[in-house]
Amino acid sequence: MADLYRRMDPQVYEAEAAGRTKTALRHLRIVQRHQPPGRMLDVGCASGLFLKMASGAGWAVEGIEPSEKLYSTAATELAGIGQVHCGTLEESDLPQESFDAITIWDVLEHVPDPVGFLARCQSLLKQQGHLYLNVPNLDSKEARLLGKRWPLLLAEHVNYFNRNSLTICGQKAGLEWLRFGQRPSSFSAGYILYRLAQHNIPGSSFGLRLARGPLGKITIPIYLGEIYAVGRRCS
Repeated sequence: MADLYRRMDPQVYEAEAAGRTKTALRHLRIVQRHQPPGRMLDVGCASGLFLKMASGAGWAVEGIEPSEKLYSTAATELAGIGQVHCGTLEESDLPQESFDAITIWDVLEHVPDPVGFLARCQSLLKQQGHLYLNVPNLDSKEARLLGKRWPLLLAEHVNYFNRNSLTICGQKAGLEWLRFGQRPSSFSAGYILYRLAQHNIPGSSFGLRLARGPLGKITIPIYLGEIYAVGRRCS
């Protein structure tokens, strides 16, 4: 799986740039509600969009990205702004207690050892540093309503969470959760209908034909059944 991430084709990801920009702005607002600018690490930084926004808001930024193509884009976008590492957090040799904030948006569900991953993040945080994450929520109404058709049931998601399991993982990793919440993701109407059709949601195939026109490019905020958490390194 790690090799697949390194060689992934970012075409679909890049096609949703407008929606991802809006989602990244929501992430930045979550961070801004909890602490002033400092030094930030974004794990799984993709093309560097979120870090570029954070830099504009006063943060000193650094990122890690396993996809070679997305890393290359991020390195170009953040040239002169921040440093980007190609690889995984587990492979990195970043110094301990060096970041005021670490963000792992839509990442924890992809790692085989979430507790070990969070513990590594905890070791990189300064005293009272904050960690921010977003993951699929098994207790969400979307997951319960859609069941096996829930769009977040993906082969690359090796872990799923709810508030209780996140609490346990955080405690074992030396983190104290301060807040749980939900935020929508923004995607084009065409992409949303494409994903729904993949899961055989009734009516999505007809909508997909309509979305191939101008309507398909409209960006829509949608709740997928996720949960975000804000944590702090325990002193």
